[in-house]
Amino acid sequence: MAWLVLPTLLLALAISIPNAPSPSAAAITQSLLSSNTSSESIAAVLTSQSDLVSWGAMVQAANVSQMLQDSSNLFTVFAPVNSAIQVAVENNLIMCQAGDYLDQPCTSLQALFNSTSLPQLVLNNIVQGQWASTNLTSGMSLQTLGGAVLQIVKTSGSLQVGNSTILQQNVQATNGVLHLIDSFPLHNAAFNTSMIASLEVAGDFGPFNESQRQVMVSNITSALIPFYRQTRAVVGLPDGGLANPMPVLFDPTLGQKPINSTRGNFSYPQLSNLTRPSNDVDLAYMTVLQLGTLIRTKQVTSVELTSVFQQRLKMYDPTLECVITFTDGLAQQQAAAADALLAKGTYLGPLHGIPYGLKDLMAVPGYLTTWGAGSFKSQYLSQPAQVYTKLQEAGAVLVAKLATGEMAYDDVWFDGFTKNPWNIAEGSSGSSAGPAAATSAGLVPFALGTETGGSIIYPANTCGVTAHRTSFGLVGRSNIMSLSESLDKVGPFARSAADAAVVLDVIRGRDPGDPSSFDTHLDDPFGIDAVGLTVGYLPNTPPIAIETFMGIGINLVSVSMNYTAPAEAIYNIVINVEAAAHFDHWQRAHLDDLNVRQDLWPEALRNARVIPAVEYIQANRARTALIQQIDAFFAGNGLDAFIGPSTNETSMGNVVGLPQMVIPVDFEPVSTGSARRQPVTVGIYALPNQDSKVLALAMAYQSVTTAHLMRPPINEVEPEIVEACLQYSRCGQAEDYNSSETINATYISESG
Repeated sequence: MAWLVLPTLLLALAISIPNAPSPSAAAITQSLLSSNTSSESIAAVLTSQSDLVSWGAMVQAANVSQMLQDSSNLFTVFAPVNSAIQVAVENNLIMCQAGDYLDQPCTSLQALFNSTSLPQLVLNNIVQGQWASTNLTSGMSLQTLGGAVLQIVKTSGSLQVGNSTILQQNVQATNGVLHLIDSFPLHNAAFNTSMIASLEVAGDFGPFNESQRQVMVSNITSALIPFYRQTRAVVGLPDGGLANPMPVLFDPTLGQKPINSTRGNFSYPQLSNLTRPSNDVDLAYMTVLQLGTLIRTKQVTSVELTSVFQQRLKMYDPTLECVITFTDGLAQQQAAAADALLAKGTYLGPLHGIPYGLKDLMAVPGYLTTWGAGSFKSQYLSQPAQVYTKLQEAGAVLVAKLATGEMAYDDVWFDGFTKNPWNIAEGSSGSSAGPAAATSAGLVPFALGTETGGSIIYPANTCGVTAHRTSFGLVGRSNIMSLSESLDKVGPFARSAADAAVVLDVIRGRDPGDPSSFDTHLDDPFGIDAVGLTVGYLPNTPPIAIETFMGIGINLVSVSMNYTAPAEAIYNIVINVEAAAHFDHWQRAHLDDLNVRQDLWPEALRNARVIPAVEYIQANRARTALIQQIDAFFAGNGLDAFIGPSTNETSMGNVVGLPQMVIPVDFEPVSTGSARRQPVTVGIYALPNQDSKVLALAMAYQSVTTAHLMRPPINEVEPEIVEACLQYSRCGQAEDYNSSETINATYISESG
């Protein structure tokens, strides 16, 4: 097979092979860097290399030139030889896709060429050289790990790869085998004592005298910088904290975790006399327990229910911008499997056949996991998130990967700005923007989000939806993008607290890929008598919440937080340092330049570079003091839990690892004559691993109220949405405020 030169001339710079580079690598390198290189001469070099035939065919089949979108200055950086590709296929190391769903390992070159994932696989090799045959070992799966370089430009004597300059002498020194991830430019400026003096100011230490600074310059240059580079070489990739966790684990109980690790299961209530609603809108706003009853009693199939939510997602996503990836093929497959099991008499539990969404930090093989960021928008991860696996085993049906703010920050992502269904003139808050908006709008019965410093609490408060930030370590986080190993948590958004309890029961427990996770016994929240609990209420707690809890018979006592440890300072130091470590490669490659919001992570992680290691340790020691002060607050007031404004204790709650429920308690008009509303919510807090108490209290509240069942007025769209809809032949229907009635709507339906 001859090499066919593409219109945009994708050229091979290097070949990675087990032994010394072949002459072809040097020839291609010299041709590429030669000042008088022409398209014809490079093509001649390529077509003369018989060991590049397979790669040439793959590049052409993948049509990568269209993906990279450049007319003349694009070059491949790695070209695997035929044998490397064959080794990968023979050892089942490459996952092929059929349609939009990951099917199975490629078993032949033909299957590889036919795979819908071929463009991503080719692009990934161009950027990272994952098919270097020295790296192919049994069990590896060749999927994109992130950090995609979008453009490679040739200049005089060098290549500009993304924002990193690769000099000609660097290529020659490696005999043409150029590993991009190890080739970031190093600082050439001399390190001197004036720089130490500047660091003393930035790090708030010293001052040292000139003699001391001279010794520091010598030691830093000769030892510390080489040490930094040695450790980075081991853990620099992948980005996002997907591997190599810290051996020092955060324990919010300070060594007092419950001895009883017997898991036990919750006893869900069995609903009776429930019939299917006459219309799909009412069906979409039913709770998980209600939908599960309809499926169990065969009044609706999972395939039918999945279709309802798929249609709603596609109808309202153009307005809310809450979906990053629709998983239609996978959803229909999982729904059909759930129906087939039920037909055989196997019922897996209350999530059997129930559609749901995942925040797009969580890996699902065969589907993009973008982390909401432009630098990762072509990323495929080969290993599933543990929570996805558990939900799959429980029979749940994944219908969409939902929007997250860029790398888990706020509500703006690389291709959208997620809106609040209760007031679509504003954002949903974030970073679990999509899960909150989609659940609130009845586009999914439940969704999983994550929180590091408010990413469940804030969007739940903004979107007026029930949500549960779980205790630190209660839910495993493997194959989920990590900002901070000691702060990240996973939790559900749902129609009700009872639904949140059902989801928690499925996803909780030890995760072999997450050393911070653990098994522990939780009391059954459905069996807790909330009236027997003592609950404190903080100043500014919504009066309606206080009145309702008192009406139930809860023992309420007025309390005020009195901790002195600086929760916000601790939080900011810890998250910024840990996030900077998890995205070290990303920042060094200047991939942060691709983020839409430069004032968020790009800026924060640059600032994190000057936080001294000593101050990070001191912040964690102050964290211990804060934990002790919160323990004393609970004990001194005899509290099982406390309630207050949902967002007032976000830093403290995350630093200490407290579980928290957010529940809507009221909706206030935004303006006269508008159906838009401002949700009013209350937060329910307890000590770590006391999640059952916050769930029980939330369920007790919702048993006598209906605020959590209210439906947002997403029919009040902005003028630009109306205009967008008119460009399409089909527009959908939308619900009026707190009503199942439909009105003439202006939403792009499936055709959009």
